[in-house]
Amino acid sequence: MNNEVFKIENILIDENSKTQEEAFKTIAKLAYTQGYVKSEEEYLKGLWEREKEVTTGFKGGIAIPHSKNKTVITPGVFLIKFTNPIEWNSLDGSAVKVAFGLAIPVEGAEEHLKILSKIARKLINKEFTEKLLDEMNTDELYKIVCEIEL
Repeated sequence: MNNEVFKIENILIDENSKTQEEAFKTIAKLAYTQGYVKSEEEYLKGLWEREKEVTTGFKGGIAIPHSKNKTVITPGVFLIKFTNPIEWNSLDGSAVKVAFGLAIPVEGAEEHLKILSKIARKLINKEFTEKLLDEMNTDELYKIVCEIEL
């Protein structure tokens, strides 16, 4: 895992969000405070634009919301664990407990597709997904996500 793209500070246990709107705002704020985007609002807009195309909620309680937007300074991956499951219109109808937020620079689209597919491929692994859903310790979550070869 490239430690510029993903670092331990990019992990958040979110005890406040109860809706997808709140979840997206949390992801946008994290992307902004960690220095991956110039504008929290533009990044948030990008998340919604992408979500309108097709849901980013996969199955089993995991989503990969992402935004390819001119506000993105550098590629970033964020892991958000929701203590309140979020209704997401997921492919299997399940509420989301874990989101991988991605910030994608406009120029780096191929790179983003590689990151997205590596995460999606890893999520097929039931053991990996269970560890991700069960773990609440930031250090352990960091180790789990670092298993993905980004």
